[in-house]
Amino acid sequence: MHGTDDILDRKLLRAFAMLDTDGDGGLVEADLMVLAERLAGAFDMTGESAKIQRLKDAFRALWAMDLSPMDTDGNGYVDRQEFLTGMRKAATNDREGHLERLGLMVDAWMDICDTDGNGVIDEGEFLTMYTKTLGAAPDDLRTAFAKLDLDGNGVLDREEIRKATEEYYTSDDPQAPGNWLFGPF
Repeated sequence: MHGTDDILDRKLLRAFAMLDTDGDGGLVEADLMVLAERLAGAFDMTGESAKIQRLKDAFRALWAMDLSPMDTDGNGYVDRQEFLTGMRKAATNDREGHLERLGLMVDAWMDICDTDGNGVIDEGEFLTMYTKTLGAAPDDLRTAFAKLDLDGNGVLDREEIRKATEEYYTSDDPQAPGNWLFGPF
C-alpha cells in the first residue's frame, strides 16, 4: 500500500472522485454512463448519437475488463481502496491492454470534443470538456492545457492526450506533464 503522499495515489483518488458521479463512494458502470451523458450535454449532442455511443462502448469495455474486476469483496461496486489497488495492478499486470482500453476511451472522447473536426483539441474545446463534465475551474484548465501542449502549437493532438492519460494513470513522476490532465491537484 502506498501512502496518500504518493503522487500516483493522489491522482488516482482524484480520478475516482470524478468517476464516482453520484459521490456515494462506490464506482459502478452507471457512473461512467453519466459521464458520457454529461459530455453529450456539454457538446449539445444526444446520448444516442453515434459518437456518444462509441464513448459508452469504450466505457463498457473499460468497466468489464479493468474496473469491475477491482470489486474484490463482491459487494457490487468498486470503492476507493479497490480502485487504487486495482489501477496499480492493471497498469502492471496488463499495461498494454489497459492503455489500449484507455486509448479507445480517449479517441471516443476526443471525437466528441473536436467540434470543428480538425483532429485536435483547442483550448476552448478542452475548457468545455472539463468545465461542463467535471466542474473544473477554467483558469486551472488553461494552465493545464499549456502544460499538456508539449509541442507548444496551441492544440492537443491524440498523441499528447494519450501520453497525458498514460502519465496520469500510471506515473509516479511528479514532473510528468500528464499530471495536469484534469488541472492542478
